[in-house]
Amino acid sequence: MSDSVQGVLLPFPRPDALVATRPALLRSQFEALINALVRQLQAQSCSRAGLWFEDAGLFSCALLGCWAAGVQPLLAPDLLDDTRNWVDTEAALWISDQEIPDPSLPVLRLDTLLLSSPPAVSQPDRQIRNADSVRPAASVFEDRGQDGLFLPLPADALAYLRTSGSTGTPGVIRKTFAQLHAEALTLIDHWSLHRLHATVIASVSHQHMYGLTFRIMVPLHAGLVMDRVQARYPETLAEQTQTHEQCIWITSPALLQRLPETLPWPALLPRLSRVVSAGGTLSEDIRGRLLQARWPLHEIYGSTETGVIATRHEQPYWTPFAGVVLETDQESQLAVRSPWAPEMQQTADLISHNSDGAGFFLLGRADRILKLEDKRISLARIEQAALAHPYVSDIHCAPSPLGGRLCAMVELSAAGIEAFRQHGRRRTIEAIASLLRTAVDPLAIPRHWRLLAALPRNAQSKVTRQQVEDCFTRPVRSPQWKRCNTDTNTSTQTDTAIGAEANTERGTTAGDADKHWVCELKARIPLELVYFSGHFPSFPLVPGVVQLGWALQQAGHYGLCRGDLQRIENLKFQQFLRPADTCTMTLKWDNAKHKLYFSVRTGETMTASGRVAFRVPV
Repeated sequence: MSDSVQGVLLPFPRPDALVATRPALLRSQFEALINALVRQLQAQSCSRAGLWFEDAGLFSCALLGCWAAGVQPLLAPDLLDDTRNWVDTEAALWISDQEIPDPSLPVLRLDTLLLSSPPAVSQPDRQIRNADSVRPAASVFEDRGQDGLFLPLPADALAYLRTSGSTGTPGVIRKTFAQLHAEALTLIDHWSLHRLHATVIASVSHQHMYGLTFRIMVPLHAGLVMDRVQARYPETLAEQTQTHEQCIWITSPALLQRLPETLPWPALLPRLSRVVSAGGTLSEDIRGRLLQARWPLHEIYGSTETGVIATRHEQPYWTPFAGVVLETDQESQLAVRSPWAPEMQQTADLISHNSDGAGFFLLGRADRILKLEDKRISLARIEQAALAHPYVSDIHCAPSPLGGRLCAMVELSAAGIEAFRQHGRRRTIEAIASLLRTAVDPLAIPRHWRLLAALPRNAQSKVTRQQVEDCFTRPVRSPQWKRCNTDTNTSTQTDTAIGAEANTERGTTAGDADKHWVCELKARIPLELVYFSGHFPSFPLVPGVVQLGWALQQAGHYGLCRGDLQRIENLKFQQFLRPADTCTMTLKWDNAKHKLYFSVRTGETMTASGRVAFRVPV
């Protein structure tokens, strides 16, 4: 992009124009927040700030405010120790709408900035000059009437994004305002977004490149309304959609492949102007079904390093965006040059051009080709072949952390789960491996397998190396129990909720002797539960003693019992508890009898029940 780019025109013409929603953020409020932030930052001697926001509207204010104040924002993809160490090393403060765990830098809370006096900056270690010592500045914006609000910005204003990269080693990518500006205008022109009156709803984070472009830069440049809340689940996405007349979904294959049929699709589909998917390639099966149902589906191919590269809608091949130049080497490995990348960017993707040369097909990644015993093995080819099996809904192959060639994490389809329940793990794996033997080299058959109800893909539709490591090295001994909202305290007296505070000493005075504390938990039985291997391999089920152990473990966790276990009474196992069963565990502590009652059921069917007596502590 030319250095002549000196700002961004936000096409929100009136002070009461809606910039973001849930809750409403008007242009006047948007302008006031940015002006207040600029004054704060100008009062401080810092050149970089870490940004972490749940709220997309406030994040937009922080991003533009930093650029207007000459501060370079560091976009933290998470709040893990490694990320916080990066920000702590490179920045002078955090700007956020959340509590930052154990901050070693000052934290400026943008969500309370206009309400606070003195300024909303916490100072754990460093002293910061009070912004009150700076005389109020004029607005950094220029009101251009019906055209909107103009914010002067230098073309070379920088933002930093952290990415895992293709090797899994974290890297830092620099993006200039000019690059992000050019990319946003190209997308708006490609889809004629200036003509839409729509709200942008997203299941992805704005702290990553995909969300930064499509949730923040495009709506600000096109005058679209941002939904401030990330819709992490299909049900949330559907609920938010029904509150708007027209919507654009910014989502990923990880979410689209798990859309339940029970959602009110006749009411949702007419409201969808665009459904944008990036972070991975949709399976042909899911893509075909969505297009057949007349979804306005638009897939995006790109990366943090390159920005957007190409798109596809109904056609099977990818079409480059205007201004994107593609080059390939003798190995068909792709390099990209565009107005929103600083130079030619080498990718690890392999492509082939279609017959007329106007588009291309993705063949996989060069960094997903391994050499085993002098043979080149394509992980993408293994996955593609396995997806043809009716048992496989999703799959991720990688070098095995257990050694010995390859491993495979397989998300089973409904048919695959049923086969697992009826015939066991070994026969299910053998069925998938048999198909692979007809499609790939014997060396490419994974040696280690994990069968899952869902792959742990993140918002960018990726499975990380750490997730592979954890999946194969951490035995699964219990499901992930979650509290229901129906927990009760059946005492007639007011008492604290079950939780950490329930671990305090509970006496047996007349006032609380009749109290009962009830806790209800739900979970889905994992397919890779360690107890299935011997109980029984061809017909896996959860042993009764294991269910009893889970009840005692959870009762202890929630403080529902105290004292030493004395005896187990009336223990019953009435029905099998099987892989992938969704079950409910009910725990009740009778304080007068000093007994724990438990039951486990699937639906209305009881699988286990009993009571456990405890000695009264002296």
